[in-house]
Amino acid sequence: MVLALVLAAAAASSIPPRPVVPADTYLFRALSSLEVSPDGTTLVYGIERADDKADAFRYELWTMAADGTKPRRVCDEDDDCTRPRFSPDGTRLAWLQSDDEATQIMVARVGAKKGKAVTSGADDVEDYDWSPDGASLVFTRVDPFVFHPAPGAPQPSGSATPDPETLPFVITRTQIQRDGEGFADNRHSHLYVVPSRGGTARKITSGSSDDASPRWSPRGDVIAFVSNHNTDPDATDDTDIYVVSPKGGAARKLAGNPGPDQSPSWSRRGDRLAFVGSMRPNDYYQITRAMVVPASGGAPVDLTGALDTWVATDNVVTGSGSERLIWSQDDAELLVPLARKGTSWLAAIPAGGGAAREILGGAEHQGLVRLAAAAGRLYYARSTTTTVSDLFTAGLDGKDARKLYGPNDAAMAQLRLSTPKKLTAKAPDGAPVDAWLYPPLDLDPAKKYPMILYVHGGPQEYDGEYFDTGLENQVFPGKGWAVLRVNYRGSTSYGEAFSRALWADWHDREYGDLLAAVDAAVTANPWIDDARLGIGGWSYGGIMTVWTVGHTKRFKVGVPERFEVDYLSCFGTDQWFAQYLSELGSPLENADLYKAKSPGTYVSDIATPLYLIANAEDGNCPPTQAMQLYQRLKLRGIPTELVVYPGEPHTMNVPSHYVDRLYRLVNWFGKELGK
Repeated sequence: MVLALVLAAAAASSIPPRPVVPADTYLFRALSSLEVSPDGTTLVYGIERADDKADAFRYELWTMAADGTKPRRVCDEDDDCTRPRFSPDGTRLAWLQSDDEATQIMVARVGAKKGKAVTSGADDVEDYDWSPDGASLVFTRVDPFVFHPAPGAPQPSGSATPDPETLPFVITRTQIQRDGEGFADNRHSHLYVVPSRGGTARKITSGSSDDASPRWSPRGDVIAFVSNHNTDPDATDDTDIYVVSPKGGAARKLAGNPGPDQSPSWSRRGDRLAFVGSMRPNDYYQITRAMVVPASGGAPVDLTGALDTWVATDNVVTGSGSERLIWSQDDAELLVPLARKGTSWLAAIPAGGGAAREILGGAEHQGLVRLAAAAGRLYYARSTTTTVSDLFTAGLDGKDARKLYGPNDAAMAQLRLSTPKKLTAKAPDGAPVDAWLYPPLDLDPAKKYPMILYVHGGPQEYDGEYFDTGLENQVFPGKGWAVLRVNYRGSTSYGEAFSRALWADWHDREYGDLLAAVDAAVTANPWIDDARLGIGGWSYGGIMTVWTVGHTKRFKVGVPERFEVDYLSCFGTDQWFAQYLSELGSPLENADLYKAKSPGTYVSDIATPLYLIANAEDGNCPPTQAMQLYQRLKLRGIPTELVVYPGEPHTMNVPSHYVDRLYRLVNWFGKELGK
């Protein structure tokens, strides 16, 4: 048996590496979570992977020693386990796991494979935290469903409880629906406390606001959380930081900027609270700031506003998680992950304010940064354009960085990857615009190759020095096409002015930025065939695809995905009414502005074949928008096709849909661009 395994491994190693193909969606693994035990000796990490047999994304948890040895699985293979957290004394581990009804909190001794559910009920636990003594857990959960029938309507006889799936939606809120959640009822998320050994949960907050991100003070006297107590919480994203006693009672506002405040993090002594704050409501282009406020209240100290950048998302590779601010062992500094021109960097900043000291940086992304204070080490997930997410450790000064574990080492050994080259273009107004050009595999500079401009969404996102698990950056070069990724105006990581240039003036600047980057790529690389250009993208990238082909005939083919074309008909059907009102005003008064900014207004100028993708349950960019464009293109005789994926919200949840989508992109682009 041993000899057979050795021979099989040798045979596999002799197989030449191959290009990435759509089915490799099932091959890659991404680090989805990471925690360190209080004594710094044990790690627990999460793996997100696509399961072809179950046709679902699965979520595993593993523990290992802090030196990268002794990996051991937590949970059974059929269980999806997420959000692990060690108890304060490090002897127990909690995580979230779904049972037949909902997602519950599980608790087990560290090293055990199975846990005990300490919560129950028909609604999901959304977030949780340990009490400092380990005796209790605070968690958030939406109120139970209560149906209010029409007054006077006869009700079904018998004792059977009506199935909520068959009951009408009764909507009285300003927000009609949210992507991934469906129609909005009047239920709200609130805080509960439950013994960590299991028992009856006590509700400690209530009201007509959603409470989130509970964090128990190290002193045990209060629990910090995020909530929106404005008159109409649906009309503004102005959340604030509150505290409440674990026994319940009235909540006290601890910090409240005019914009959204979130991601609370207590100092180790419990005398201060760090959080991520913003200065304006309903402004999606503004920077986010690391701030600190005394536990007793007062004016917050802004630690990062002068740096003119964003506190980075905890996990850019999987697109999950919020920001996390980390206090140093002595509470003198905060470790803050920040975005910078398509990369991230880790800064240490005095907790009272002062100059930032760079710890981690370079042409990479660091996510899931965690501090093992007792061991004097940092642990984090590292991603580059050619590595998905590797588990790294480094000293507190960022030195002695080394890899502990590579979830994709075996996969990468099988594959040939395209390594991008960064270029900077000059926009029509003179602004510098960064882009990354992924060349086709087996590039022969004497030949000509097609290029696909693939536009990121948001627009408040960015491309850069990380591995995009959508796989377009690698699948397309494997087919012989270059890929250009552009951080156009609206992108984050380049300062607030760069992003906010789009305020109430959508599409024109982005269009100029995108074409300037195309020109720069073509000029610098004669092997790019300017007569064989494609364009695509999803969400805002899909919107810009439609806008672009409505303003130039330069592209031979376009593939917009999960997009919008008519903002007047979007108002009330997508989830963005507050942004429309903030930037474009009321559609009742500014219909002409809505029409001028809508890509569908320019359909009569489109000559490019367009192949369309929509998701049936998309509340962000409703499928009716793709239907409108499809019918208009048909009327004009433009080559088109519409594919709608059933059951999918804005971001796809079914791996086979991901794979099918990639093959369709390959076929559509190949049909018009050739090899």
